[in-house]
Amino acid sequence: MKSYCEKCGNELKEGSKFCVKCGNPISTKKEQNISPDSIETEPIQADETIMEFCTNCGEAMTPEADFCIKCGVSKNKIHKYCIHCGSTVTAEQDFCIKCGTKISSNFSIGNIKISDGTQEQVDKFAKTTVGRAYINYWLKWNNYTEKATRPDFWYALLVCAIVYFVLFIITAILSVIPLVGTIVSIIFVVFILINLAPVIALYIRRSNDAGLNWKWFILATVLSANLFLAILPSKE
Repeated sequence: MKSYCEKCGNELKEGSKFCVKCGNPISTKKEQNISPDSIETEPIQADETIMEFCTNCGEAMTPEADFCIKCGVSKNKIHKYCIHCGSTVTAEQDFCIKCGTKISSNFSIGNIKISDGTQEQVDKFAKTTVGRAYINYWLKWNNYTEKATRPDFWYALLVCAIVYFVLFIITAILSVIPLVGTIVSIIFVVFILINLAPVIALYIRRSNDAGLNWKWFILATVLSANLFLAILPSKE
């Protein structure tokens, strides 16, 4: 009568003490007739890693992760972390105060969408025109708290340079006429003086947008003036 291994169901040879397939010792007390179909086998379960996904950007996350390594959003969405050094940062921060890494733009807390200002900056870039920039240049002549984007800054300076150049040409042409030339020259100088206030305000607003202290602008102006005075030759 045939006998089978109790562990793997392999057919055993008569007189064998071990199964040649799995090595299971064969009981010598009692032979059991076991058919392969009667052996219950447990399904082999492969090691599966349970993955979670970031609710902000969809990046795969392991269950042990506290925050998404792609966008820095925390699982509980109460706060987020810097993707470079892991420091806790708030929604109001543009940069990590520990390592200086730029913080990702949008993340959600519940149903409230919070932005760090990146989309607002994109909208400003799209809406800024040469005419609008120059109008704001004059309307915000005493505004030192808001921010001026690069288009706001360069468009305004470009128009100012064109206006200065045109007035300079007109002044040079009319300077040959004694009275008219004097009047035009005075108007040109007065126009330059009037532009000082909006120019300073524009530079400070641009410094605010770039995250720089406006005092550096004044310091750079003073140092530039000192350098200019230092290299000027004597007239005597």
